[in-house]
Amino acid sequence: MVTVSTLAPVRLGFGPAAVVLGALSLSASSVLIVLAGTSSVTTAFWRCFFAVVLLAPLLVREIRRHGRPDGRTVVSGLLAGLCLGADFLMWNISIGDVGAGISTVLVNMQVVLFPLLVRFVTGVRLPRRFVVALPVLLASVTLAGGLVGPTPVGENPLRGTVLALAAALGYSGYLYFNRGSGVRSPRHFVTPVFLASASAGALAAVVGVMTSGIGVDLPIRAWIALAFVALTGQALGWLLIGWGLPRLAPALSSALLLLQPIGAELLAIAVLGQIPTALQVTGCVLVLVTVWLLARGGAERTASRA
Repeated sequence: MVTVSTLAPVRLGFGPAAVVLGALSLSASSVLIVLAGTSSVTTAFWRCFFAVVLLAPLLVREIRRHGRPDGRTVVSGLLAGLCLGADFLMWNISIGDVGAGISTVLVNMQVVLFPLLVRFVTGVRLPRRFVVALPVLLASVTLAGGLVGPTPVGENPLRGTVLALAAALGYSGYLYFNRGSGVRSPRHFVTPVFLASASAGALAAVVGVMTSGIGVDLPIRAWIALAFVALTGQALGWLLIGWGLPRLAPALSSALLLLQPIGAELLAIAVLGQIPTALQVTGCVLVLVTVWLLARGGAERTASRA
């Protein structure tokens, strides 16, 4: 088990910038998945396959420079991938059920689940500012998800909401195990992403064989969209986040990752024409304001420890 002392954040440096850039890269994923128009299993498998291909040269270079990671780092990376694979499979379905932007907002309930998971497992205390912000975060995510008010975008809001929240559990597990890998072996920030992508792809392959199968006869538009999902929503996005997460407190990192659903919502409006209701817009604004407050508080606390 990772101890409390090993999870203490280091100097901020470029950590916040890396997580912000990574979150913005991830924000395009849901829109690209809609444009691909493939099944949940097919999407999950091919995005992981392409990501592994993209990351392989970087993995070889990293191992040559820093050696092989220890066994615990490898296990953490593989476990993170299983959590990520479960997240992908459920989230892909929820995108069609509640809309690209809204599903991304809902899956980011990890803003509550991830810090609580770290608190439960390692004993890292939650900052008071985060505890105070919890009711605002819960209310804003509820509004943004369209769970109250006029009928939101999507074919099956109830099922989509349930699947997105279940995916958030997998997302929280991924963040936890990925953070553990980064803390134990900070020089290996490509390796955990590679292992997680391979493990998630393997899970998708198993589920595909047991269910509807994995599509291979896809139109060129689908291949292009899936390739971009792998590039921006997996390889680039998670490399940046994997590098930045160990350098931040859990609550701050989760808050910055909420920039992903905000970007996804804007892209869903611009590209897919999925217009949110007034209450959903209100929820997104509340999320953004709370992110800023938590980020400012996390920066002040970490700077005072340096």
